[in-house]
Amino acid sequence: MENNIDRSVLSSADAHSRPVSNIESAPSVRFSMVAQAFGHLGAQAGFAVPGFRSPPRSRQTDRAIRRNSSGSVVAVRIKDRPFEAVIADMIEGVVVCNGLPGPRSGELRDLLWRTAIQAGPGVAPELRHKPTAVVHRLPVNGKVEAA
Repeated sequence: MENNIDRSVLSSADAHSRPVSNIESAPSVRFSMVAQAFGHLGAQAGFAVPGFRSPPRSRQTDRAIRRNSSGSVVAVRIKDRPFEAVIADMIEGVVVCNGLPGPRSGELRDLLWRTAIQAGPGVAPELRHKPTAVVHRLPVNGKVEAA
């Protein structure tokens, strides 16, 4: 059975389509992805991971840490801040909640930064290398071109 597609309909749809925003680029989604990655890492590596929320209750602070008998919560301001600063505040919150001495806290920071960078395509794009794209064009006279 041959697939008959009306090319004029496709080209018309392409001409009127608008770019769609990638939801993973939203700061709140990126924040959630990093928090989730930290949670998985904590379960594997055996350190305590606090809960994360945004924003802090006080409008004068960018990061607040609350401790109680059921655990810790790190509240981080996301709005109007570079996302690297948000990640740094999340990492410092984890370090403070674990109360590690100097050298061990440095190891934990390094581990958390690597995890944040690897957490997802939209989490820390400014910290990643740009990928190389290969674009395939439709065959011309039976030949496939790639750029």
